[in-house]
Amino acid sequence: MTQPNKCCGCSEAINTDSDDYGWSTTKSDYLCAVCRDMDESSSSVMMMTINGQTTKYFIGEHLRVDENGEEMSEPDWLITRQWVKSDDHRGFYDTLVDGWTTVLEGWTTGNWDDSTGQRKRKFNEWAESVHDGEIIPPVQIAIIADPTSNIFSTGISVLTPDPIGFKEWLGSELSELQNSLL
Repeated sequence: MTQPNKCCGCSEAINTDSDDYGWSTTKSDYLCAVCRDMDESSSSVMMMTINGQTTKYFIGEHLRVDENGEEMSEPDWLITRQWVKSDDHRGFYDTLVDGWTTVLEGWTTGNWDDSTGQRKRKFNEWAESVHDGEIIPPVQIAIIADPTSNIFSTGISVLTPDPIGFKEWLGSELSELQNSLL
């Protein structure tokens, strides 16, 4: 019989012969099924566009995988993610890439047919066009969607290692995109 391992998230004993468990890609250690499922269900989504190619990643406390479940292949990215409390009952995750600058930030929601949804549409359509390859940024960008305590809202950050090039590329569209995230 295999000796039980401990979950790196909660220290629960894990028997790898009989228990359902996962693996923490950030800590290179075992995760119990509960910690794995919680991390997967609250992960952030990062769409990284480099040289016209967009790859979607899921980023959690333990999770760093692409949309096929493969571990991130870029070892040079130092990604941090933390919960930021806005009051005793609310907050949001904030995901950053070390060495990259946040050039757009705010929140968005679904495609509702109200004034808020209509205001958010500009950014949502732009981000979808980048994801689909209809818009190809001349600089590397990461569009990050972070969960918030409001189930109808998603925190948004756009990061780049070249903020000047990003701003020059977008020109006046930059302020339109920022206004749609307010």
